[in-house]
Amino acid sequence: MRRTTTTTTAGVAVLAATLLLTGCTGGSGATPSTTPTTAPTASPTPMPDAGGDTTPTPTPTAAPVASIPTECTDIVDAQTYAATFGDTPLNPVEFGDGWGAVTPTTPADGATGYEVAKAVAELRCLWRDPRADVSGIGVDVGRVTADQADGIVRWAGSEGYTCGPLHEGTSCQLVTPDPQYPVETTNTLFVRDGVVVVVNQTNVPTDDLLGAISTRLWG
Repeated sequence: MRRTTTTTTAGVAVLAATLLLTGCTGGSGATPSTTPTTAPTASPTPMPDAGGDTTPTPTPTAAPVASIPTECTDIVDAQTYAATFGDTPLNPVEFGDGWGAVTPTTPADGATGYEVAKAVAELRCLWRDPRADVSGIGVDVGRVTADQADGIVRWAGSEGYTCGPLHEGTSCQLVTPDPQYPVETTNTLFVRDGVVVVVNQTNVPTDDLLGAISTRLWG
């Protein structure tokens, strides 16, 4: 007599669960190993320097050095000389002999700005006809220290001169009536880059004489 094998409901359930687990693990029963992917690290972006201005500092330009002529006829260009002085006698002996190229002296203690400018002169020029009354032009040119230049301008301002920038320097000018004749005298003090120019003119009109002198001195 053959024996019939009967499968119980519980056994079927166990078998189904086993097949289900086997399918989930790929049949080996081991947990699959996965290698994590690492994202590339970005290089940090440099931040601008907030500490200050990065504009290059310009190199200071040295002030031009003036060339003081040794002859009064060379103090301006030929055209300006002819238009300004014409045939007026230059450095006439009737007014002394301290004209042309001279040796500068040390200003005395307590000297005024005008006296300092006259003392340091290396070139002294006078255009004046001895037969005239007071008409004429005088020009002195010399070198000054920065302190002397500042002192000349301060003194001029305190004495009623009108001062202001002109031809890359500072010009101080004072106009006064002549005490004897119905004409005016103009005194000008001009400082620039270690040089002082003194111009005294009476009853002689000029057209930017100081500009022509500056052009000659600084080229």
